Amino acid sequence: MEQDSNPEEEKVMDKSLGQMKEGYQSIDEKLKLQEGDSVFLLVGKVILRILLIIVMIALSPFLLIGLIFAMMAAL
Repeated sequence: MEQDSNPEEEKVMDKSLGQMKEGYQSIDEKLKLQEGDSVFLLVGKVILRILLIIVMIALSPFLLIGLIFAMMAAL
């Protein structure tokens, strides 16, 4: 079975991946530990970073299932 790659689909995928990357980079920049931060701010940033990692791990199976269904629908 030969699959033809549609340039429009690739552009949409690249655009959505770019948006996800920009979103992650902006959150990463805001949660960076800086020298002038107070102790409470440092603790808050570490807790938020841990929570975001847990959320990303928890959502990954659902995203994988969604991608599988999208591929099935596309075929």
